Amino acid sequence: MLLAAAFTLSTGQGIAADKTVGEKSAEVWDKTKATTKDVTQKVVKTTRQAVNRVEAAVREPDADARKVDVKVNDKGVQMPKNLAAGKTAFVVTNTGKEAHNFEIEGSGIDKSFWFALGPNQTKTMQVNLKPGTYEAVCTAEAHGGKEQKVQIAVK
Repeated sequence: MLLAAAFTLSTGQGIAADKTVGEKSAEVWDKTKATTKDVTQKVVKTTRQAVNRVEAAVREPDADARKVDVKVNDKGVQMPKNLAAGKTAFVVTNTGKEAHNFEIEGSGIDKSFWFALGPNQTKTMQVNLKPGTYEAVCTAEAHGGKEQKVQIAVK
């Protein structure tokens, strides 16, 4: 009988040490969340590096592109309001204290930088402007959630 009690106690401890299905599920879920977070961070980092390489490759305007200097800052977009049609390189400089982005919209074009420009950062965006009306848009938290827009006439 003493032997049976010892056997029961030893197997009972073994069962108590085993995890329930719920506990095992929770562990698997926690590991899945951690793995997903790690993979997501790696994908974001790799994507950001690829975008930076692409943007760096077009930092200098093409020789045959018309260069248009653009300033973005807390007051919005400062640039010429009348432009000629054709290959255009917008050389955009953030003169503000916060991150700003630049977008050109109109006549079938809707293009912006993937990542906003930090303070004192310059990027180049090349587009082929056709005659028509466009909007240059600066988006930033500094604008209180409102986009700053400039109407551009292209002839």
